[in-house]
Amino acid sequence: MTTTATDLLERARLTLADLERSRQPVSRQRWESFDQSIYRLLHELVSARVGWSPADAHTVALHRAFRDYPQPLQPVGDQPDYTPREAARFLGISEAAARKCIRAGALLAAPTDTGYRIPRGELGLNGPVHPSPSDDDHPLARLACTVGALTDLLVLNRMVPAVPELQAASAATIAKECLDVASAAATHVLGTCDPAIADRPLAIARYASSLVQRLPNGAPLSGLQNVAAPSPAREILTDAQGLDLAIHQWAKATRAELRARVPSVEVLRDINRQGVHLYAALNAVLRATTPTSATSDVRERLRRSAVALQGAAEAWSQTTTGAPPSHDYVDASRHLYSSLASITGPARQASPDAEATYQSLMRGASVLASMTPTATTWASRLLDSNALFVHARHATADARRLTATLAGRMVTATICDVPDLPSAVWEAQAAATQVARALPPTVRQKPLTADVVCTADL
Repeated sequence: MTTTATDLLERARLTLADLERSRQPVSRQRWESFDQSIYRLLHELVSARVGWSPADAHTVALHRAFRDYPQPLQPVGDQPDYTPREAARFLGISEAAARKCIRAGALLAAPTDTGYRIPRGELGLNGPVHPSPSDDDHPLARLACTVGALTDLLVLNRMVPAVPELQAASAATIAKECLDVASAAATHVLGTCDPAIADRPLAIARYASSLVQRLPNGAPLSGLQNVAAPSPAREILTDAQGLDLAIHQWAKATRAELRARVPSVEVLRDINRQGVHLYAALNAVLRATTPTSATSDVRERLRRSAVALQGAAEAWSQTTTGAPPSHDYVDASRHLYSSLASITGPARQASPDAEATYQSLMRGASVLASMTPTATTWASRLLDSNALFVHARHATADARRLTATLAGRMVTATICDVPDLPSAVWEAQAAATQVARALPPTVRQKPLTADVVCTADL
């Protein structure tokens, strides 16, 4: 049988009723598992960022709900370091207090081009929070498993392009339902837990009960976003669908590469190259569908941004970490290149649906903007950790490197060897963010002309 998100929410209500009838004591492990499952669900609902605008009431309320969660027990991800704002949440202090601790030396932090990065070990976490075992019959453990299954469902659907995107109103509905359950569960746990751990359920009960009143009523859940498993791969019927799939596969492979302990410089450079090609495709669609007077500013921004991304790619060109890109990334990158080349190449054909192609390219620009900040931080991190290398003949010459130069070997890169790298990647990040914000929401619906627009136009 197929289990939907609405089924899981209904099961959570039924399990909550079992919990309220139960007088079984609640251990610290059971409570922390439930506590973390609620935080993880809110993190997923906020991180999807689909169909949201800054003025949307559902968006604002959901961001505030996640921001105000009282001192989360653990980060959701496994990243090794955090910004002062992120670290302050887990330390239970303000961002200003965290920065004051850094300046006083009470909190270890590494300065980077993007600001201070605080190692995970400095957060003072008490250890991992393990999910409740599936064979635990305690109602709170079953409730934590249900919330966790709902989060896993949402993550799974977000990773599949064939599944419709979760909208802000539906995300607010899920958040409000689960926070209502969390408020009732925490209130009940206060009477059955050890007094030594009662402060945490009390904090969650206060937090959740106040938010349930403030969160706006959302739309009823409906559509494919509620299926329990992703739909099987559909036959690609249009160029826009093929482009969507290529962007999705490339983004997935790129994020996996950026999570590596030491990423490949080939990937860091290729992110910028793919961005140049993506902007060329956007320029081609805008040029063929919309009058020049209406898009001249946007197309000029695309040109400047492409130049910035090309500069970042060239700044990486003489460096290496010695790590090759994965086969999955190479395949995904080639697939995306072929899809974009069908739009920018000299042999491109007219598309029957320019609007669908443009919307796919807009999503690609948003994906690029979301990945460039991570790629940017790797420049300083690789330099600081001496994990970036450059051929000796391209490095700054000195007596110590003379032997390496004569032998044709690689040497550890310093900022003197790649002085343009930090500023180039920063400019590329800013350019990608500006383009994602500046693109018009739609183009005029008319067939693409046979004008040839190549990457060189940018």
